[in-house]
Amino acid sequence: MMTIKKMALGCVVATALAASALPASAYESGDFLVQLLVAGFAPDASGSIGNAGGTNFNSGNTTVNPALNLTYFFTENIAAQTVLAVPWARVDLQAGGKTQKLTDQWVLPLSLIGQYHFFSKEMVSPFVGAGLTYAKFWEDQSHIGSHVEVDDTWGGLINFGLNFKIPDSRWVAVLDVKKWWLRPTNTHIGGNNNDNLTVNPWFFGVGVGYNFSTPALF
Repeated sequence: MMTIKKMALGCVVATALAASALPASAYESGDFLVQLLVAGFAPDASGSIGNAGGTNFNSGNTTVNPALNLTYFFTENIAAQTVLAVPWARVDLQAGGKTQKLTDQWVLPLSLIGQYHFFSKEMVSPFVGAGLTYAKFWEDQSHIGSHVEVDDTWGGLINFGLNFKIPDSRWVAVLDVKKWWLRPTNTHIGGNNNDNLTVNPWFFGVGVGYNFSTPALF
């Protein structure tokens, strides 16, 4: 068993060393990176309904959705990204130790993110970023017999991940994580207004991308 573990570790190390020795092209000013991802979306909803005697908002299950990242490089390290995605999120109610489904909402997070890409010339290039977003909600389904409307809101986000360049090509694999902090917003349930629903979602994405050159803006 120990021998098998040593062999497996040796294979991992050899693969990593071989990958680091392969040529990788740096990002350049004017490069445009398009990434298609499969993303998990966790709503991370919270808040309470003040006049309902201890009834709280809670997060529903994490959902899986497609997403498209569009990234433009101003230099080999500095880039701006926007996200095209319409994830589906569930918000539940908790009262008396029991959870009840409340509403399924589609969310359009209109986000603009500034990013810094480390080790741009290497096969593995980590990145970090931060930005602003405007979140638009509309209901897919209510589970309580009354229409549930969630007002649009806005906030900030952070972003981090890794790009893995595929040797001798313009293709990349990507691991992408985003965390939003949105301002508390209003919900309207059967004509009643509740003003402190907070949705601070997580986004975990994996996918592939293609990098191509365009005329530099600067």
